[in-house]
Amino acid sequence: MRNNRRLVWLWCWLGVLVASCSQSNTTNPTTQVATSALLKWTSMPTATPTPLPRLRRTPTFSSATLIALTLMPTPLPLSVNMPSCQETPVGSLLCLGSLHNPLGEPISQLVVRVYLVDEFGNALAMREVATARNYLLPNESTPYGAQFEQAPSAYSGAVAEVARALRNTQPLPKLAVESLHSTFSEGRYMLSGELHNHSERAVENLSLIATLYDETGQVTGFRHLRLPPDQVLLPKQHLPFQLSVIPHLAGTHSVAAAAEGTLP
Repeated sequence: MRNNRRLVWLWCWLGVLVASCSQSNTTNPTTQVATSALLKWTSMPTATPTPLPRLRRTPTFSSATLIALTLMPTPLPLSVNMPSCQETPVGSLLCLGSLHNPLGEPISQLVVRVYLVDEFGNALAMREVATARNYLLPNESTPYGAQFEQAPSAYSGAVAEVARALRNTQPLPKLAVESLHSTFSEGRYMLSGELHNHSERAVENLSLIATLYDETGQVTGFRHLRLPPDQVLLPKQHLPFQLSVIPHLAGTHSVAAAAEGTLP
């Protein structure tokens, strides 16, 4: 009998304890929510911010491409600005840029290598193009342009490097474009001026190179116009000219023109 009373008392005591705990959870619901939220927050690892991808100047190539590139002669240390690219109405991608000669001597045989790369700098396509000008005197610049059939699906940007640039060993004429004037009409720039021969010899194979720039010095368009083969400019002689240039990129701010030729 005494044992039965002790058993009943024990069951009653357990019932009170369970009820008390249940009442505590019911009357303070925020305690459990706050505790769960705290545990959930502290169990998450600290996240490290992922840096934004940047284009690399030296993209990744296959072994065959690397072997071909190593056979190229080491170019002179020139300054080539990165190209700006824009899709054309026919779906191709046109990339324009410029190459500058900071050296104290003339250079020639200029070739620029343009890459389309993804966000990690891997090469998706490549073009090697000759610059618009055949040679550069000290502190002169030339535009270049590379056109791709279409932009790859992973295309993120374009980079460029000098593929070839040699010291010029041939005599060069002294030509100058003077009295340059430009007007914009019907989607194109109309240029006029005079080509002067300051050399002591006649100049053959004459050509004009007109370049359009935006406010930052980025090329927005250019044209290389070859004069008739029988056109010869005698010493100290000048020749009036006119030509038109269509901008391919937006934001044209200034126009420049240069002349080239050969000595007989």
